[in-house]
Amino acid sequence: MVEKKAHILIVDDERTLCETMAEVLRDEGYQTEVAFDGPEAIEKIKNTKFDVIFCDLKMPKVDGFEVLSYVEKESSNTVFIVMTAYGSMETTLEAIKKGAHDYVIKPLIFDDILLKLKHLLEFKKLSVENRLLKGSVIEQFAFDNILGQGPEMKAVYSLIQKVAATQTTILITGEIGVGKEKLARAIHYRSSQKDHPFILIRCGSYSPDQLDQTLFGVEGVFSSPKEGTLFIDEIGELPKEIQLKFLQALQKGHSLRLIVSSSKDLMRNISEGTFREDLYYRINVIEVKVPPLRARKNDIPFLIKYFVRTISEELGKKVKYVTDRALESLMNYPWKGNIRELQNVLEKAILLADMSTQFLDIPHLPLEIVSMGNYASPFNFKEAMRQYETKHIQQVLEKNQFDKKKTATDLGLSLSSLYRKIEELSDGAN
Repeated sequence: MVEKKAHILIVDDERTLCETMAEVLRDEGYQTEVAFDGPEAIEKIKNTKFDVIFCDLKMPKVDGFEVLSYVEKESSNTVFIVMTAYGSMETTLEAIKKGAHDYVIKPLIFDDILLKLKHLLEFKKLSVENRLLKGSVIEQFAFDNILGQGPEMKAVYSLIQKVAATQTTILITGEIGVGKEKLARAIHYRSSQKDHPFILIRCGSYSPDQLDQTLFGVEGVFSSPKEGTLFIDEIGELPKEIQLKFLQALQKGHSLRLIVSSSKDLMRNISEGTFREDLYYRINVIEVKVPPLRARKNDIPFLIKYFVRTISEELGKKVKYVTDRALESLMNYPWKGNIRELQNVLEKAILLADMSTQFLDIPHLPLEIVSMGNYASPFNFKEAMRQYETKHIQQVLEKNQFDKKKTATDLGLSLSSLYRKIEELSDGAN
């Protein structure tokens, strides 16, 4: 279970960035403090035990490296995350070598930060030494705990076991949401690079100039010898003008383990002239094809059990599993968004469920999933209206990123009325 009340310190001489980030994290339930320079940060660390520190490296007076050094000596269980500009990769990797656990790139994308923070806090709880990305987190990425236990995924795991310990380049293909990044991390923690950084670059999250600087700039990934795993997510979105430079960098040789992924048909991209054929054959040494969830439905009950347990713990709910008729609908649904969509559906259902709910049932699920069940609809008019209200509130909550105050305003309700309405709808589902 991730501790939602984790105490976080944000250190940066950009006051607006500090205050904005602190507000975002507070809205998510975290305790936050800010420091606008190194000396102020060290003083706060002396007096307060922080679970996580986000720290800029380039600051006047005392820079981020000195803050990191102090944390390593005096608060080694604290998760230290570097905030860096996209062109400062070499400096960032130096910080990771000196003890930083991870990094985020400016301009900050708060959704990515929240997801990364969640994962890092999970790792902190699981790591015996509380040293993230430095020690062994192999159990967190045990194959059976990642994406399923059926024969289709066991074939994938078997292939990965054979190549994980080598430096062989791996291409992971599959639809969006099947878990390609999780597999890449599992490979990393089974390789000789496991004690070095896992460098993640999502091609779709960068402009062409940012990608060029991150990969080939003065302090870019390929600017000097580095160790670790380089994971290029959605390589099919790598701009054509950068593909040649990337190919040349690979041909020159490097010490990084390369893993790439794609949800696109790269051969089609080649025929359309948007992807280089020579680069394709360079990266496709071993291809790992991850089947979509609809092709391995026997994994769905296992994944439901895993997500229900972890999400319920995180939200402080008592949900244990789903009813038989809810499972039938979930099994029959095509899951075009794959595991990611399943996780999102369960998270929304558990979020809106009554505190006493132990089993998610048909009324907790979206109507498009309910319609997949092979039973007569039990809904009368009152129940249909309850379903409509639940779905409408869900949609407005999603639009407002689960900001209940803004949702209440959009719905024309007071905040207390919204909470009461959610409670009433949850009671009606039980």
